[in-house]
Amino acid sequence: MKPEAFNFPLFLILLGICLGIIIQDTWSILPPFVCILLSLGSILFLWACFYLLEKFQKIAIFLCGLFIGALCYNIHNPASRKDHYVQLLIPDKEYTFSGVVEDIKGRQLVVSLAEVKGEKCSGKISLFLKDSLNPTACGKSILCHSKLSPIPASGDIYHFDYKKYMQYQGIFWRGYPSYYKLSDYPYFSITLWAKQLQTKLSIALDKEPFSKDSRAILKALVLGIRTDSHLEIYQQYIDAGAVHILAISGLHIGIITFFLTSLLTLFVPNRYKLIRIGILLGCLSFYSLLTGFSASVLRAVLMFGCYSIAYLMESRRARYDSLLLSAFILLLCKPTFLFEVGFQLSYMAVLSIEFFLPYFNRYIYFENKFLNFFTNIIKVSIAAQIGVFPLSLYYFHQFAGLFLLTNILILPLLGGILAIGIIVVLLSYKGWVTSGLIYCYDTILHLMNKIIAWVASVEHMVIRDVYFDRILLWLCYLCIIGGAIYLKIRKITFLYLSLFSLLLMQSYLFYLKYESIHTEQLIVFQQYKKTIIASQVGKQATFYLSDTLEIPTKLLQNFHTQQQLQEIHYEPIRNIIPFKNDFLTIIDAPFYLDRSFPTDYILLRNSPKIHLEKFLSTIQPKMLIADGSNRPFIVEKWKLTCQKLHIPFHYTKEDGNLSL
Repeated sequence: MKPEAFNFPLFLILLGICLGIIIQDTWSILPPFVCILLSLGSILFLWACFYLLEKFQKIAIFLCGLFIGALCYNIHNPASRKDHYVQLLIPDKEYTFSGVVEDIKGRQLVVSLAEVKGEKCSGKISLFLKDSLNPTACGKSILCHSKLSPIPASGDIYHFDYKKYMQYQGIFWRGYPSYYKLSDYPYFSITLWAKQLQTKLSIALDKEPFSKDSRAILKALVLGIRTDSHLEIYQQYIDAGAVHILAISGLHIGIITFFLTSLLTLFVPNRYKLIRIGILLGCLSFYSLLTGFSASVLRAVLMFGCYSIAYLMESRRARYDSLLLSAFILLLCKPTFLFEVGFQLSYMAVLSIEFFLPYFNRYIYFENKFLNFFTNIIKVSIAAQIGVFPLSLYYFHQFAGLFLLTNILILPLLGGILAIGIIVVLLSYKGWVTSGLIYCYDTILHLMNKIIAWVASVEHMVIRDVYFDRILLWLCYLCIIGGAIYLKIRKITFLYLSLFSLLLMQSYLFYLKYESIHTEQLIVFQQYKKTIIASQVGKQATFYLSDTLEIPTKLLQNFHTQQQLQEIHYEPIRNIIPFKNDFLTIIDAPFYLDRSFPTDYILLRNSPKIHLEKFLSTIQPKMLIADGSNRPFIVEKWKLTCQKLHIPFHYTKEDGNLSL
């Protein structure tokens, strides 16, 4: 792409900020060191700007962005503050503390701490109650007594990293309160007030005679509340390639922005551009208020707000600059946005549409308005899919082959459905909604669900369990970027880059296939109060389960995808499992170990009553393993015994899955 097409210095500094955030997140550079780097970068930047050649200025701008990104990540890391609970409290101890309830999801609360044992303390924690709490408790003060512990790692490399996800939300510890008391919060907070308004709107909808599924879709579509969505319906939306409809983000804000800009262009004269912009931003802010000022909505509002201002200014370059500027502002305000799937998908979709759509319009256009309307939907869908396709495979490992059909059937109706939904929610809150309107809207939502279910029922068009790791992700984007730049400037070097990255992808896939065929391993998984062992030879795997009636579907599905398996068998736990040239011996409560049994590796499960030191005095295993089925206090004793006898010890709850 030609530098004139967008603000190149802003692009460079944004690229540097992204890299700086990634470096700081990965290696955690110390704050003073970051400050020194920032100072050096600033000096280099100013020196290059005034005294050196232009090529050094670009390098200086990039380095300055790199240091700013690292510094911003460190500044916005709540755990680095002196009054944060991570700095003040001792983990795994009981405390009496007070705070404010910021969010409620069934039994789980997010609480912002105010005081612990009468001393000022900050930071957010996650609390799990014995029973669900009424959503109206959001925004109230809470006095609580609980043991607080760091959120443990999942211990499963094939599973979602919940600990890392919570850290990006600023939550590091959790607790299970034995006592709590709620009271009114004496201070006003705009974010808590917005959350309370969202809760009141949700409660008002509960009183209306919607069907259960329609009410859940309405809440997800307009308010961004997905806790009521039935898992089967949610999966249907995923399989149909329409799950973005249920997650308020760029699509919803984009539709609202499109309608508003169209109306403003039609009714507000061109000389009143500032009035257009003011009305647009006011409407977007009002909608973000309805959704409780959720982070995803605020992010999308800022992105599309900046983009729409550029659109109303009728400047194509300003559209690219507005996207760069909005990303720049968002990352300065919250650097961890960079790691959120919604942030990545939103920007890749909009950038892809902005770049590829003009090429599609150049070659595909119909004079017939009706025909052109549907071809525009197809063109926009394909343009967006080019940008988000690699990310979708990387995060979700599946692809909806009928996404175009879904968009053709749903998108023409979605703007009207969303607009009517907002009206229904507001009328319901005031008690003015009529039974006729409810019946009509319920029928529309029911019809939309039926369309989604019909598309999702074409099972062979849903490509599942696609292995797509980070290397394939980067190579795929390198291929797309090379092709895009070639389209723009017609320089053959970038076409070669695109083709070469495609060749590397093919070579890497052949390598993965070779590795998969020749893989032989035994894996002890970390599962709470359960034992799961997998024996893999090539593309076949046998799972040994403590309970064959309760198969952990998600874990097995992730393992199946990552290892590219073709055959899976299930068997109950054995006490001796051979693998390679060794044996895994499993000791549990009802099992007596004969000295003649092989003892290469020993797995202790279900907290067996065994005098471990006496037992190990007669044998010398290569490793002793304890999984999640054992009681933690017993495991600690085993760990000390193994340290005393110099025998390697692996506890899956602390050390993660074990691959032998």
